[in-house]
Amino acid sequence: MSQLKAVIFGAIGTIAETSDIQRQAFNKAFQAAGLDWNWNAQTYRDLLKLNGGQKRIRAYRDANLANGEIADAMIADLHQAKTTDYVAMLDRADLQPRPGVVELIDACIHQNIQVAFCTSTSRENVNGLKAALAGILPFERFTTIVTIDRIDRVKPAPDAYLYCLQQLGLNADEAIAIEDTPVSMAAAQTAGICTIATPGAATSGQDFSAADLLVPDLTGMSVDGLSALLARQPAAVSI
Repeated sequence: MSQLKAVIFGAIGTIAETSDIQRQAFNKAFQAAGLDWNWNAQTYRDLLKLNGGQKRIRAYRDANLANGEIADAMIADLHQAKTTDYVAMLDRADLQPRPGVVELIDACIHQNIQVAFCTSTSRENVNGLKAALAGILPFERFTTIVTIDRIDRVKPAPDAYLYCLQQLGLNADEAIAIEDTPVSMAAAQTAGICTIATPGAATSGQDFSAADLLVPDLTGMSVDGLSALLARQPAAVSI
């Protein structure tokens, strides 16, 4: 039986609820570029089935040809503008961690369990979250932080998690991942990691049936509970 040695938070949305801030930032970038696009809450929920902002913009472009051809280079520019707006909006928001996040991190550190942050978003977005939660959640507690600049393929490819495990010096069956979307959850599970799903406001209606454990948030989650969950999992298969 493997011993729990790390808890890996797999996305910004597992730490803080920022989905609507991101949606607003996309819309602001579209408006600044002279596009008549406006993503409402349901549109954004649907687009979150894809991982990565540029993929979402591209998918929306391809489904809305009446707006004319938008080159991939413009998609990259739109996404960068969205990122800049998002970070500025985070700085002005009264952002709080999702329930149970700080308490679980405290418990892990107290029991010498490593904590990591493994996302395929940009370092700029992570730094924005870090600044927004300054004094509430110290990011120096994360043993490693994986961002898109460290990997070749974004989730659902397992690259981010495989790199994270390498940085932690652990095998897949010594860690538990926490994810908030099915597409990101698939990345952890493809890497052989036991995965807890904590859907956010924009992903609560998606299919999380493949999760090893599905919970609304991390309230009351303990290291003992995580260890018991890990003990019930079959040995990880190397890929």
